[in-house]
Amino acid sequence: MRVKLQYSVELDEVPEVVAELIEDEGSRLTYCDHTIDTICDALKQEDPNIAFIIKKIDSVRQSLGILDTRLQEMEGLLSGYDATVNPPAPQPVVSTSVEDTQEFHDQEDPE
Repeated sequence: MRVKLQYSVELDEVPEVVAELIEDEGSRLTYCDHTIDTICDALKQEDPNIAFIIKKIDSVRQSLGILDTRLQEMEGLLSGYDATVNPPAPQPVVSTSVEDTQEFHDQEDPE
């Protein structure tokens, strides 16, 4: 069961914390790479153990799913961080009231 953990850090520490969390996932990629090599070697055997290979493939898929979830979470954290440190420029207020529209048309068509 997955649970969501929450804790606070200083705003300027966010990139470093995210980097550490992503680095923690590096071992998962190493495991997947190693396991894929094992799968390929097993498939090249004269009488490959298909049940073993299927279990290994599932294990890689599960690890990649966990990695994908973690990267999605890090993407969300960094998007929030970016929106905080680089807020969008305020948009000019455009008035669409009937009076302003009428005034504009009166200026275009003087009678």
